[in-house]
Amino acid sequence: MLYERGKNIMKKRISMILSVLLTLILILTTAFTYSVDTKAAETTFSGTVSDKTTSDILYLSTSGGTMEIKIDSSTQVSGTKLILPGSSITASCYRGSDEYWHASTLTGTAKVGKVTIDANNKATVKGTIAKGTSEELLYLNTDNGTMQIKMDDETDLSGVTMLIIGKSVQVVVARGSDAYMHALSISSNGGASATSSSAAGTSSGSGVTGTVEKGTTSSILYLSTSAGTMEFVLDLATDASACRVLMPGESITVNFYRGSDAWNHTSKLVNNSASAASEVTLDASSKTTVSGKVNSSTTENTLYLETSGGTMQIKLDAATNFSRCPVILQDKNISVVIERGSDEYYHAVSVSLN
Repeated sequence: MLYERGKNIMKKRISMILSVLLTLILILTTAFTYSVDTKAAETTFSGTVSDKTTSDILYLSTSGGTMEIKIDSSTQVSGTKLILPGSSITASCYRGSDEYWHASTLTGTAKVGKVTIDANNKATVKGTIAKGTSEELLYLNTDNGTMQIKMDDETDLSGVTMLIIGKSVQVVVARGSDAYMHALSISSNGGASATSSSAAGTSSGSGVTGTVEKGTTSSILYLSTSAGTMEFVLDLATDASACRVLMPGESITVNFYRGSDAWNHTSKLVNNSASAASEVTLDASSKTTVSGKVNSSTTENTLYLETSGGTMQIKLDAATNFSRCPVILQDKNISVVIERGSDEYYHAVSVSLN
């Protein structure tokens, strides 16, 4: 009987010891798991910025697909402030309570050219950053049209957290030795109006209507008017958003100002008979690039492109990126990135000169 009692006591002790050991193992396992999860919460993704990116959400094209990452006031940037389509970016992210990835840090690099700037003659413009903006060129939507402003290594970006499509900014500009407007500084701004000085040229508000003549190039527009043929300079300050196609015989209106070089400079182009095609949903999986020569049948909303396989009909809509080809001219050789639309037409995602 004493033997049985001792045996029972021994079993109880062994059971208690095992229970304590199991509890310790459970505590250690939980702690280890928590530690691993905490480490894994910060994840790094590398890729290029998609043109769907907004001031709130970064769409990052990676080798594994497109990541949707939220950007907020706590997001830090280093190496570059240009979070623009095509830019290479590394994003350090954590999973938020809303189940979205949130960017804690965005890292990138940007190198831009350098020219001599006439800083004695400055102008200040306000607007929102538009599609087409790249690491070297800022497209700014203002009350007077879309401006194209070059950015240099010396451009002061200390007044802005990051440059991203749709963001309202204020830009101090001056004329460069390359005859283009350059950004001296960019800062955050809530407005979208524009002011200018002699550096940017004073727009007279003059407008003239006529038809495009043969001989028009990407830098000189020849316009046949009731008073004869007029010549206008086309440059980075020209807003061509309402007239991307300059075909001979096309009826357009030209807003212009007299530049300090005594030339008439085009501030805005408007097509009088047509506008860009409507935006539709595009199938990204159908994306391809085609090259060819612009056919004379091309209109403001439809590009006829002569390729080695025949003439393609491609829609030009409000979302088409023309940053590498501001205007389309007859017989020019161009490359077009296209995607199939929900209307069954191919739509031009971007156009560039060959």
